[in-house]
Amino acid sequence: MLHSGIIYGPINSRRFGLSLGINLISPNSKVCSYNCIYCECGLNNDSYKISFVSEEDLINTLKENLNLLKNKNIQIDAITYSGNGEPTLHPDFFSITKKVKKIKDKFFPNTKTVLLTNGTQVFKKEIKESITYIDIPVFKIDSANIQTAKKINQFSNYFDYNAYLSELMKLKNKIYIQTILIKGIINNEHINNTTKEEIDALISVYLKISPIKIYLYTLDRKPPFQTLIKIPTEELLKISNYISSFGLNVAAY
Repeated sequence: MLHSGIIYGPINSRRFGLSLGINLISPNSKVCSYNCIYCECGLNNDSYKISFVSEEDLINTLKENLNLLKNKNIQIDAITYSGNGEPTLHPDFFSITKKVKKIKDKFFPNTKTVLLTNGTQVFKKEIKESITYIDIPVFKIDSANIQTAKKINQFSNYFDYNAYLSELMKLKNKIYIQTILIKGIINNEHINNTTKEEIDALISVYLKISPIKIYLYTLDRKPPFQTLIKIPTEELLKISNYISSFGLNVAAY
């Protein structure tokens, strides 16, 4: 489901509490450098016009929403960059993060800023610098195996996934990681990133990145493909405990 506004919520997030969402993509369209088979916004559509909300409109709308929440005495836990696609694709993302932090500190100084990103823009200096203005920068790794990642995330053939993982390793101890665990059949191909081989490969990469925390989750909302299977809670917790045994900070949802 696509968001129709710049600001949405607040909504109850499994990971971040009561969260106010920021959508930097134009309403009712999707702009993303991945095309994940589980995306709640649906698959990419070539008919969507690639456009973003203006920085001015975002800042004004955010101020209005935060002022309203404060007047109603509603305390939010997080302000989250997410929305209809990849937020770091916005050409003014770095500038936006600085201004959002300043406004957030004025209205809700104890509220955390969260970034949910596929990380494809992390090679850019300004994106790395923007992380300093975000409390919880969460990068995506759904598989350490490039073939499996390609099936799940459906990124461009020009995207160097191994270089991406290496880039995250340069951000050691500075970022969070999210990984969705799924099984299913897409286009007659079996997809499963829960096998021991897959999990061990993930652990190897996790250890090199040393993230502040790893968020493991599975399907929660309706995906584009009905052949995908939600991982049972018992299995999710078993995998989480296994990863934790390597000294990594893991939370399962």
